[in-house]
Amino acid sequence: MDWITTHPFKSFLTVVLGIGLGLGLFVFDGFNAFASDPALDTEAAEQALAERSTAEVQSGLRAYLEQQAELLRAQSIADEERRALAAELEAELRQLEFEEVAAPLEIPQAVSPELPDEMFESILLIGTDASGFLADTIINVLVPSDGSAPLMVSIPRDLYLNDACTERYQRINRSMGGCSGVAGGPDLLAINVATFTGIKVDHYARVTFSGFEAVVDRLGGTQLCVGDNPIRDSRSGLNLAAGCQLADGEQTLAWVRSRSPEIFRDGQWVSSPGSDFDRQRKQQEVLFQLANVLSSYDSVGALSAALQNLASVVRMDSGFGVGEAASLGFRYRGLGPSDVIRLSIPVENYRTGAGAQVLIPSQTFNRTLAARYPAAAR
Repeated sequence: MDWITTHPFKSFLTVVLGIGLGLGLFVFDGFNAFASDPALDTEAAEQALAERSTAEVQSGLRAYLEQQAELLRAQSIADEERRALAAELEAELRQLEFEEVAAPLEIPQAVSPELPDEMFESILLIGTDASGFLADTIINVLVPSDGSAPLMVSIPRDLYLNDACTERYQRINRSMGGCSGVAGGPDLLAINVATFTGIKVDHYARVTFSGFEAVVDRLGGTQLCVGDNPIRDSRSGLNLAAGCQLADGEQTLAWVRSRSPEIFRDGQWVSSPGSDFDRQRKQQEVLFQLANVLSSYDSVGALSAALQNLASVVRMDSGFGVGEAASLGFRYRGLGPSDVIRLSIPVENYRTGAGAQVLIPSQTFNRTLAARYPAAAR
C-alpha cells in the first residue's frame, strides 16, 4: 500500500476503500469486524473462461440463464424491475430452443485498448440488491500513478456489453451472478469492466441495500434537497417533502435508486422521469456527503471509533484494516467533489432482439478517458 501514501489525491481512495462510504462499498455479513473477500484473481478466471470449448459455452449458457432466472424468481422483494428482468431471462431461454448460437452482434465501442497496469489503481464500488446477484450501482474509481487527480465514472447498470461468461451481449449489472464453476460475481464483473475500460481492476468493495441503509443511519443521515415540490416514487419507496431535509438510510436509498419519480404539482401527482445519469449524479453526491461526515473527525482515534461503528456492514477484498484506514483517512481528509474528475459515459438507446431496452456506448471508454486524461489516449 506504499503507493497510497505518496500523494494527497490518494486520500480519495482511502476514503473510498478505508472509510468505506456510499454506494458500492459494503455488504452486510453479520460480523463485528472488517471482513474481507478473497483478493480478485481475474487472470485465473480469464484463463479458465478462455479454456472452455464452444460446446461448453453453449451448454453453460442455458444453465447460466436458468440459474439467474431462478434467483430472480426466488427473491421475496416485490420489485417490478426484477420481475421484468426475470421475464426477459425466461424469454431468452425460450429463444435458445430455436437458436444454436446467438444472433451475431458487434459493438466495437464496447471494447477499449488495454492500458498499462501501472498507469492506474482501479477500484470497483458495487451496490447490489438483497440477493447480491444484481449490481444496482457500479462506480469505477481510477487513481493515476503519476499523482494526477483521481477519476470517477459511474457505469450504467443497463450498459450492454459482451459478457466473458456467456460470450453474448447483456446488461453489465448481471455480471454479479458470476459464471458457474468458472468465475465468481466480482471477478466476472471486474473482467467485463476491464474489457470495456481497458483498465485492469485491482480491488472491489460492495454493499447491499440494507448495508447501505445502515451506513447512512450510523453516520447520522444525509441532507437531501428536492426542490419546491414533494416527490415520491412507489417503486423505490421514495416519499420526501418539498425543500431540504435530513433523510434516514431508507429514504436515502430510495432517493439514489429512484427511476420513476412523481412530483406533487397543482394538486396532483405528475410523472417527472429522470435518466440513469440523474441516478448516477445523486449516488456520487451522497458518496461525497458521507465522506465529508467522516472527514470532520478531529483525531485518528475519533475516526477509528467511527469506522468501528461501521464494522458490521463492511466487506471488501483488500483486507484494509481499521487502523490503517483511520490513519490514512485522517492524514488526507478534506478533499471534495472538485478534487475528483467525474467522467460520464456517452450512450445510445438500443432494443435487443428479445425486446429489452438497454444502453450501448456511443464511443470507447478510452476516448472518454483521454479527453480528461490525455496520457491514456490510444
